Amino acid sequence: MPRRELPPLSIEADDVRCGRVDPHYRVALIRLLAAHAMAEKLTALGYERALASLTDEALRVAVAKKLAEERHHASLVYRVLRDLGVSQQEADRATIPMLKAPSFEAPLRFARGIAGELDLTIAALSLDMTGLLMIGINYKESSYAPHARAAERILQDDAENKRFAAGEFTDAVARFGADAVSDALCRWLPATVNFFGPPGSGFSYECLCFGLKACDNKDLAEMYLSMLERRLEPTGVAIPPLTKGYPRALSNAVPGF
Repeated sequence: MPRRELPPLSIEADDVRCGRVDPHYRVALIRLLAAHAMAEKLTALGYERALASLTDEALRVAVAKKLAEERHHASLVYRVLRDLGVSQQEADRATIPMLKAPSFEAPLRFARGIAGELDLTIAALSLDMTGLLMIGINYKESSYAPHARAAERILQDDAENKRFAAGEFTDAVARFGADAVSDALCRWLPATVNFFGPPGSGFSYECLCFGLKACDNKDLAEMYLSMLERRLEPTGVAIPPLTKGYPRALSNAVPGF
């Protein structure tokens, strides 16, 4: 783990705009913010498309609430970028190369459309958990104070509202059966583990040094798998085995996959 050079909330927008930080700090910061904003935007798009296909009124209300939250979260991060002189269009263009990476597979798949209520439930759970770890551990203590404050707002929203699909594995098993939930996990788990990005990458190392992130991608992925295992334990559903190297994939030990 590289030594962190900048403490939490130590850099403001004026410091970046006036050139009082390393020029590489600004480059890394904008790349990180653009990726965060795009992840929020894609998640919102997924809820928007899911909402258009749902008929159950209670589920529609829950998804509409999540849609409003995700749109708000995306707007918070885009606002941080605007304060640096980066428009939403510029930020989105900057993510085009990133969208081809395994780390964006889960939000892209979610944005393109969900196949049924069970898939929506498991996908929402997966994205909730990965987002909670990424924002609560990495971004809440960012050296860039505006991003840290936006992260805190996002975490407050999630704490104040009943999170759609959070803690719902037991209900999903009761409604759809353990085998169906296990199959859905097999479809989503590799993509959500890969969401954190490759371990030990140069960009991650730079973010850690600048204090833009607190943990390496590998550590976050392991935290996610540990959290998922604890949530699945009461249901009797096991985590599907995964390959070790990045990008993670289902192990050949999973029957039928």
